[in-house]
Amino acid sequence: MLMKNVRAASLALLLGLACLAPARAEELTPARRQEVVRLIEAMGGKDMIMQFVHQNMNTVKKFRPDITPEKTPLVEREISAMVSEKIAAPGGLAEQLLPVFARRFTPQELRELTAFYESPTGRKVVAVMPGAMKEARDVAQRMAIGMIPELNQRVTDALKRDAAKGEAAQAPGSPAGQGGQL
Repeated sequence: MLMKNVRAASLALLLGLACLAPARAEELTPARRQEVVRLIEAMGGKDMIMQFVHQNMNTVKKFRPDITPEKTPLVEREISAMVSEKIAAPGGLAEQLLPVFARRFTPQELRELTAFYESPTGRKVVAVMPGAMKEARDVAQRMAIGMIPELNQRVTDALKRDAAKGEAAQAPGSPAGQGGQL
């Protein structure tokens, strides 16, 4: 379960970025592979794994109540190592992502993206964006919850107006009430 969540989170971020540009049908040469690997590393691929493991330790502890607080760092390291191995393994996530990025970004775009993610601002984006997105999601969720009463009232009013129009159209003497002929 945790590994699926790690893959899903990594894929969501990486594929979200990969979908920002149109597809490119270019060969995945060793040089292009290296450019893509460098971009993924610059985007904090390894750090994302540890962040995700830290964030999901409560889930792990639910399935393994025998993990004591003093053993948590050991377990986090082990999970991180296994996930990293699976991502780096032949046919793993990293290998599968290489052609995704290579198709969607030109060599120049890969270099520009990598330069951004290696810059101080890019490193900050990698470090703070997960927290900023969570906070933004929380704000949007609170706003949406606050809108529920008004939205419910507006839907109710719209349905009443629509029902009233339907009743008026069916009333005797109305064009619709006379067989629909005008």
